[in-house]
Amino acid sequence: MKRLHIILFISYALSPGTGFALSPDAIEGKALYPTCHVCHNPEADPPAGPPMWGVQRRYKSSTIDDEDFINSMVDFVKKPTLESARHDMAVEQMGLMPPIPLPDEVLEKIATYILEEKFPPPCAHWSIAAKRAEEKGDMEHAKKDQRMLDRFCN
Repeated sequence: MKRLHIILFISYALSPGTGFALSPDAIEGKALYPTCHVCHNPEADPPAGPPMWGVQRRYKSSTIDDEDFINSMVDFVKKPTLESARHDMAVEQMGLMPPIPLPDEVLEKIATYILEEKFPPPCAHWSIAAKRAEEKGDMEHAKKDQRMLDRFCN
């Protein structure tokens, strides 16, 4: 029985959903991810795109399974539209992202990486955003970012 528990633990620990290991497609996608990080860098000031932590959460909450997540992300990245955007506030503040002219198989691997990776909360982004919002007098946005900092970073 003890052996079974060890085998189950190892299997669980190495499965993609636990954060301990990425699938082969996600590993390839991770190598390609710097293409996305240029704009989705949570430490950029000013930011060019929303941090991937939030993008991932929005896609996970609005898709029915992993395949839908990947397909939805690939479709959006190939041809971004206001109707298909998942992050209204980001579009309002930073604009709609440009289309990314990469082959579907490359975009699918990057989307698989984004699906499986355990991105850390974007604490630097929220700190920068709260400061900028306060400077603009947008206290609602400043308070929202401060709440996120307090919840996930402190």
